[in-house]
Amino acid sequence: MKYTTKYLKQLLTENKIKFNERSSKPKLLFQLFDAGILTCEEVFPMKPMDPKYEHLRTLRMNPKKVIYTDMETGETIIYDSIHQASKARGHNNIFFLKRNRRDGKFMVTVE
Repeated sequence: MKYTTKYLKQLLTENKIKFNERSSKPKLLFQLFDAGILTCEEVFPMKPMDPKYEHLRTLRMNPKKVIYTDMETGETIIYDSIHQASKARGHNNIFFLKRNRRDGKFMVTVE
């Protein structure tokens, strides 16, 4: 339900709560929240989140560092995220999700 200023003022008058006629909509909502007439869940309902989106969101917000080590020369290449490493090396992201593995003469470590 979309709460209009007129409806919020009507709720306040019905419950005998004093308010300023020039109050903004957020101030009226806070008065109703403080009085216990409305709750945040009623006004701002939470949308159900797709679990696949949640997984991608955590990958994007908390990137894992990938360390690519050449076993013969000892040279290391550090990538800031799994996505950057997969683009540079030509592997898909699933390749890097396993923690420690060998890719030919390279050792891959994900932190």
